[in-house]
Amino acid sequence: MSEQTKTVAVAGATGFIGRHVVGELLSRGYGVRALVRNTSKAAQVFRDVEGKDRLTPVQAESVTAESAPRLVEGTIGCINCIGIIREQHGQRFESLHVRVPDLLTEACKEHGAHRFIQISALGSDPDGRAEYQRTKHAGEGYVRRSGLAWTIFRPGLVVGEGGEMAELMATWARGKSQPWIFMPYFTRKADGSWDLIPGETTDPMIAPIAVNDLARAVADAIENDETIGEIYNAVGMESVSWPELLEFARDNTPNAKPNIKPSGVPAPAAAMAATAAGLVGMGGLLPYDPGMASMGSEDSTASLDKFTKHFGFTPASFRGALREAVHQL
Repeated sequence: MSEQTKTVAVAGATGFIGRHVVGELLSRGYGVRALVRNTSKAAQVFRDVEGKDRLTPVQAESVTAESAPRLVEGTIGCINCIGIIREQHGQRFESLHVRVPDLLTEACKEHGAHRFIQISALGSDPDGRAEYQRTKHAGEGYVRRSGLAWTIFRPGLVVGEGGEMAELMATWARGKSQPWIFMPYFTRKADGSWDLIPGETTDPMIAPIAVNDLARAVADAIENDETIGEIYNAVGMESVSWPELLEFARDNTPNAKPNIKPSGVPAPAAAMAATAAGLVGMGGLLPYDPGMASMGSEDSTASLDKFTKHFGFTPASFRGALREAVHQL
């Protein structure tokens, strides 16, 4: 790093992944321009972060043709951490997963911010059953075609302090959120079919990554030319079934009810129920949408060979990060 502090733009800075990426960058001496909707919330989120004097909030309600240039001006590049798992409160997959990368990459080209890092998703797929998967892949397309020095990360489930999934698992374990009497997960037909005919099901496997390991790799990538033009799976080193993951969360959650156990819900039936609820304007009453049911029934594991080779470390097991996250809830 030069004597002059290098500054990186971060979109989605106060989100779960974004705040950890910002913290990692500041700890390494970078300056950060952080796109935030609420400066008061940003001040609270980063109150105890080392190096916060090098953090510049850029206030905007969303990424637009006006706010994107303000965010990236004077930076060496941008890290896009914006994403949603479900459409609600007026937020749409198309605008956040596709339009945002388009706007940010154009702004980077305009202002000479040559480096671009996109946080995508392990399920990114142009032919995915869920719109989440399809829009994540479409957003990657804008990044790949940008002409910038880009890197794409595809994380699976990310766990750690401030993570929504850890909070949800903790409330299930305490019987404080629906379905109240068990910890749900989605199963798929053992033969791979997608229908409602009863038959043998299988539990999906998952390899969660600790958010600190993901943030470390993102910061490492900024000045590692070997990562330019590469797409990385970002998962943890340990794969478990969803029931095993939920049991671990329950057993480490303070005041959990030990009699609450994981129970699988067939994904096709769950997706149909969510679709029907949405058609009558009651989709918000369910804690998932059709796409979440579909994706939740798929394995979320991947090879880490390229990740380990290029970054020089293997992401740890999820256990330490998840244990710490649920203990704090």
